[in-house]
Amino acid sequence: MKKILLLPMLLLLVFSCEEILLEDDITDETVNLVAPVDDAEFYSTGITFTWDPIENGTQYRIQIARPNFTAPLQIITDNVVDTTSFTTQLNVGDYEWRVKAVNSGYETAYSTRSLKVLSNEDFQNNSVTLSLPANNAITNVASQNLVWQQVIGATGYHIQIVNTQSNTSVLEQDTNGTTFTYLFPEGSYQWKVRAGNGDQNTLYSSRTILVDHTAPNTPQLTLPANLTNTSNNDVTFQWNRVAIAGSVEKDSIYIYNNNTLTDLEYKNEQTSPYNTATLGDGAYFWFVKAFDAAGNVSQQSSVFSFTLN
Repeated sequence: MKKILLLPMLLLLVFSCEEILLEDDITDETVNLVAPVDDAEFYSTGITFTWDPIENGTQYRIQIARPNFTAPLQIITDNVVDTTSFTTQLNVGDYEWRVKAVNSGYETAYSTRSLKVLSNEDFQNNSVTLSLPANNAITNVASQNLVWQQVIGATGYHIQIVNTQSNTSVLEQDTNGTTFTYLFPEGSYQWKVRAGNGDQNTLYSSRTILVDHTAPNTPQLTLPANLTNTSNNDVTFQWNRVAIAGSVEKDSIYIYNNNTLTDLEYKNEQTSPYNTATLGDGAYFWFVKAFDAAGNVSQQSSVFSFTLN
């Protein structure tokens, strides 16, 4: 009995080790920090950290300590990111920052630099870090909560929303907070936020969003015609659907072995016309639905049936 129980455990250990071995060893790699340069001095509180990618590093861990990692009073930041840049706000003071690359099996050593924030007198050099929604978002939800990070020293923020199709501004709004809810009509938009302190303004930070409320048109089936019989087991399926402007639309075909549509033979995203793999003899029932990238779904098409014999 003990031998039987140990076998799955040993197999699990073997497979786990194989997964680690399949990951590239990046231990001896070095993350090249790009900016800020070592001992950089700033007169604004918004800092963007950048570094070069490691070929086999899937993520990066960035840490920021005040005043340094040898005797830290505070770890300001400890984040794992998928990108090779990171933007944050730092109060006046001395800091060290470091970055290492990681993957599922290995990690590099940290690369470290120092910087000083001397004042915030160059307020206009700050940038607003936008949080939500994500850049290039595609959604069918009209009400969107726009979120950004606070800029140190800012007394307010100005929001601008532009319809990118007509290149017209649809909103100009001042706010003291770092969130704003807007009900988007259908369309493609760029939303922008800048910070101000009464005397100076930052540049705008911007993102785009596509809002699509409309479901795709219902597909219309054409071939094989309903209630047909054929001896050709290589079946071509064909349907028509007029596309609607907005987010990308795609069709999915569903083929069943019974008229109650509970025994699914095949389902996949396809375009018309579609040649299936060879089907065996018997009765089949099929329909098509359309989906778009915003999450809208069409009505189900009519159900057609055919028999192969």
